[in-house]
Amino acid sequence: MEENKLNLAQSITIGGAFMGFVIGSSFASGQECLQYFSGFGVWGSIGVGIIAATLYAWFNVVIIEDGRHMKLKQTNKIFQYYLGKYLGTFCEWFTPVMLFFVYALMISAAGSTFAEYYGVNGNIGRIIMIVASLATVLLGLKNLVNIVGKISPFVLFGVMIISIIAIAKNPQGIAEADEILQTVEVKSNFSNWILSGLMYGAYTVTGVVPYLAGIGGSTATNKKNALAGGLFGSISFVGAVMILNFGLLANIGNVYNLQIPSLYVADQISPVFGMIFSIMLILAIYTTAVPMMYTACNRVSEDEKSNKYRAAAVVTAIVGFFGGQLSFSTMVSIIYPISGYVGIIIFIGIFYTKYIKKRSYDEFLKTIGEK
Repeated sequence: MEENKLNLAQSITIGGAFMGFVIGSSFASGQECLQYFSGFGVWGSIGVGIIAATLYAWFNVVIIEDGRHMKLKQTNKIFQYYLGKYLGTFCEWFTPVMLFFVYALMISAAGSTFAEYYGVNGNIGRIIMIVASLATVLLGLKNLVNIVGKISPFVLFGVMIISIIAIAKNPQGIAEADEILQTVEVKSNFSNWILSGLMYGAYTVTGVVPYLAGIGGSTATNKKNALAGGLFGSISFVGAVMILNFGLLANIGNVYNLQIPSLYVADQISPVFGMIFSIMLILAIYTTAVPMMYTACNRVSEDEKSNKYRAAAVVTAIVGFFGGQLSFSTMVSIIYPISGYVGIIIFIGIFYTKYIKKRSYDEFLKTIGEK
């Protein structure tokens, strides 16, 4: 039947929507890649990539397909489907709290970018990002967010081009990377590449579960499209991360202790590349910061015009400024592992619900009043 045929355009849209969510400043900066991939050397980072790609593909396909079947009005309720009422409710609240800390992480990234590249006080970058994100969230400039949000594909493309050029300019650097890593220390919370790969997949799933359920409910029209879209988004993103990883490994002796390693790599290729990429990075920080701030405030009040919502936005901005005083690399090493541990619980819940309990969609929808 026609409706069961693979729709390539729809599959690409689904995969692209996932990539748009996960491609932000943490990816573009290279700090996330440095801690989770490059620090484990050539073969270790390849192992991380294989584990991460497998996990991404699995949870993308499963959550998108579940979202397609259930078509939830409140997509965050999907946590209760996988984890039950109590753990599910905890994750419903943990997610916006975690996203607030990601907002503070973005403020820190803005400070690091201004300090490392422009050579100015990092607080200038922090204040500019706070004012821009606060104004957007208070004024409800959703169209502006959508327009600027389209920078994500260009960020992905830009990072890949820069990384490929860096590899081409110094392929010997990759061959020497493992030896250099014996003499320097890359900040990481994980003792081996297996754990790093597991945690890289786990930290992402925490924030993306409701989003993927929404994609499944609104976009995927059949199982083939959900499967192809989930696989395309997962493999494409992890593939881009691996290209960035080898670009960093080619320069590991110079970038191992930097807050924004990809910016250094871009600047080494050409000052013009560096300038263009610094602008792209600031836009990536902005497009990540705004939805994080909005989601945190929206959990306090869904009415964008209410005093409660405005107060939440102002408080988030103030606390975000102070939280953003921590170094970007330190915040990545603290916030993402915490999210990763919760992600492990979510993985266990998904596995138990889908393959052991085999929970019925209809039964769950009745318990939340959507059937």
